[in-house]
Amino acid sequence: MSTQAEAPAEGGGHVVEPASVQSGAEVEASGAPDLPAPGEGTDADDGGDLPVLRSGRIVDVIADAITFTLVIARLAIAAVAMRMLSQAVKGAYSYVEGCAKQVDHLADVAATLAVDDAVTSAHHDAAGVMRESLALADALAEEAAEMSTEFDNAARDHDSDYGTVNEAMQSGPYDVAEREWYSNR
Repeated sequence: MSTQAEAPAEGGGHVVEPASVQSGAEVEASGAPDLPAPGEGTDADDGGDLPVLRSGRIVDVIADAITFTLVIARLAIAAVAMRMLSQAVKGAYSYVEGCAKQVDHLADVAATLAVDDAVTSAHHDAAGVMRESLALADALAEEAAEMSTEFDNAARDHDSDYGTVNEAMQSGPYDVAEREWYSNR
């Protein structure tokens, strides 16, 4: 049976490297199941027009399609959520603006009824604070609307950049390289 040794890796961790490799006779002697000969049981061309797909590869293609679709859907959901936030903030903005006008109006009415100046002044100050918060709310609503547009653009661009690749992977008759091959590049 092969033994393994740990060697320090570049990042300070350890890498397990084989210390010896079993020969085919050693594998056979250990009672391991028969392994296919080179080229058997793989995607090698069996003389037909199209290569045979491994079931794991089919799962990868389906998983990639689902992932692609989920990314597009999540971007669309985020865009809708940001539009709804923008509308909610604008609704709150309108409400607060109405409150500020009402408080100013009540302060003016109170002043005509000879209510203490400190009270009417405090009400006008409160209306002023409400109006100051409106500027922040308006900026938030605009930012949310811009983010909604950016999410829409990201979904459109993602579909534009990768949609044809996704379609080709789904409908293409040929197997593509395993993702491990790409991850080592």
